[in-house]
Amino acid sequence: MNYTLATITLSKNKNISKLLVTQKQFRFKCKRCADLCCKLGGPELLEEDVKRIEASGYLRKHFLLSEKMHTSGLTHAVGALKTKNNGSCIFLSENHQMENICSIYEFRPVLCRIYPFKIERLNQNTTVLKFIPCCKGLNNPEGKILDEKFFSRLLNKFIKLVDSNNQVAQRPKK
Repeated sequence: MNYTLATITLSKNKNISKLLVTQKQFRFKCKRCADLCCKLGGPELLEEDVKRIEASGYLRKHFLLSEKMHTSGLTHAVGALKTKNNGSCIFLSENHQMENICSIYEFRPVLCRIYPFKIERLNQNTTVLKFIPCCKGLNNPEGKILDEKFFSRLLNKFIKLVDSNNQVAQRPKK
């Protein structure tokens, strides 16, 4: 199965110059189940993610698994979010209605914000947006069709979240 939803071409000065949607009738609506996104290990963290979580009152040593550098998509990760013994996120809990709750929702990492999508660089000028196939909200009949406007918003959200490090290209102004 082809997990690519869109291909992004970057210009020489690293601006997004072309966005080609490769799967036109794909739908998504989050089911708020947290079954897979929050229970299959912690996402890699950018330095900006670590700073946001620290701003919520947590110490780095309590949530950051590793500080060795490794690559993730368009940016460099500084580690990963720690998990509980069962593999779920350390910030995931249940309320009295047994609903899954993220205790750092407003401060959550960029990869949590764009899930079930991920961004991968193919080469210097080409990036692809892929979906993570295990998410139950994908191709949900109640979901919204994912079009160029959706992908532009998603990419702009990703860019905005990591742009302070100048690690991601910005969309040119119209």
